[in-house]
Amino acid sequence: MAYFLSFTVEIVKYKCKNDGTMKNIVKRITCITCVMVASTLFLNIPAQAKPPASTDVVIIGAGLSGLATAYGLKKAGIPYHILELTPRIGGRVRTISYKMEDGEELHADSGMEEYWESNPGVKILKELKLPLSQDDALSSIPLDGKLYEYDVDSSDEFLKKMFTPDELAARESLKAKVAAILPDLKKTPIPAETMKLKDISFSAWVLATKVPKKVSEWVRISIECETGLEWTKFSALDGIEEMHIFMGKGEQSFRVIGGNEKFADALANNVGKGNITTNARVSKVVKNGKFSIVNYYDQVTNHRNSIKAKYVVSTVPLYRFAMEVQFEPALSNQKIGAIASQSYGSYFKAHIFVPAEAEKFWMKGGKSFLPIVSDSELGVIYFGNPDQEKSKTKIVSLLVSGARAEAFNFMNQDQARAMIVSGFDRLWPGFSKMIKGMEFYRFHPRAIAAWPVGRSRFDDLSNEIRKPENNLFLAGDFTESSHSDGAFISAERVVKQIVSMRSKK
Repeated sequence: MAYFLSFTVEIVKYKCKNDGTMKNIVKRITCITCVMVASTLFLNIPAQAKPPASTDVVIIGAGLSGLATAYGLKKAGIPYHILELTPRIGGRVRTISYKMEDGEELHADSGMEEYWESNPGVKILKELKLPLSQDDALSSIPLDGKLYEYDVDSSDEFLKKMFTPDELAARESLKAKVAAILPDLKKTPIPAETMKLKDISFSAWVLATKVPKKVSEWVRISIECETGLEWTKFSALDGIEEMHIFMGKGEQSFRVIGGNEKFADALANNVGKGNITTNARVSKVVKNGKFSIVNYYDQVTNHRNSIKAKYVVSTVPLYRFAMEVQFEPALSNQKIGAIASQSYGSYFKAHIFVPAEAEKFWMKGGKSFLPIVSDSELGVIYFGNPDQEKSKTKIVSLLVSGARAEAFNFMNQDQARAMIVSGFDRLWPGFSKMIKGMEFYRFHPRAIAAWPVGRSRFDDLSNEIRKPENNLFLAGDFTESSHSDGAFISAERVVKQIVSMRSKK
């Protein structure tokens, strides 16, 4: 989240296994907490740039959306400057560094873990020559009370392990229905019959196909962790769009070796850290003839300053956008209505520290069957530091979504820890005794975009959000998608719109 520090770093609750003296407990807490504060507050801070008096484009927010917009503008030869609210760049992209008591240094992402291959950001990752790992889209998953472990060599083998021939045929039939609809989503306008799918829930649409329960449960569990919301709460049209990553043999997912923060760093270096001003809170955008005046406060000095720009791009999440920034003239009623009627999904993240011997719980025949989409309070279970395979301490990363995430986000931390321990006791008896500590990352409840029944990312209201107004452009994943691909899709859209407007002038 580029404009708003979206989660609070929690002080670690570290269990003293061998020496339970207060001195050693304090030592452990102090050591890890200091590293946490340093990595969370000060990692990635660019040299403070003095904003120019004027530029072609002011970008509000230095998360992935803002950085990707600047990346595109740079390629187009258009001057820009980024104003970022927080002391750091990267928004929701955060890689936490831990220095353990034995001196070992670990790292794990406290936000998103991966990028689907259809994400335009993957192209940029490759252009920036960042080291990547690549994995199949399928995960271990519980169905009918049994955990099906992805411990085979191919997706075909895994599907045959999970489903009977009749269930596989029903799954392929459902995918064929989805495949027939997906091309309509690229048409302008979208056919009226297809648009009607926004008026029913995704759950109702899937269940109406009469697929076997195991197949419908596979769909529900797979999609809910992607949207951060229960499948009864978003429209069929958007659920069908989410299914594209599972078509064919499923998309590949990419992960940045060393952590996703390397991506934010590389983007910032590419667009120029001298073009980024942090600690800058934008308060008002005033259209004045051919230019806009962007007023902002230096949050260190509390001085108000301004930049004159031909165009303004906001990557502020839409639910905060209209609340925190004034506009003269005011935003149109259509845009305000579109923002107000949008929904959202929720996430909560936890890092669980265990000794290396705990790998026996997620290894089978020398092969890991993580991630697990647990459909429980544990959420999606990842190996949090996979590029540190020889580390003495392993990080098990949990990405909890939907109603469970909202509960965790407002829960007493001791209760949260107890619920996670209970969840592991059910999944892997004996695992909880190996837990050495936990760290929690609480996203704002409105972590990602969603569209309720009656709305869609493809409807007229969403199209209104994507239209420029008074040389103001709205970008960010909330304008496009429930994934990080929205950040890059919106950046490409905005750059094309600005290039087109400049050429007409």
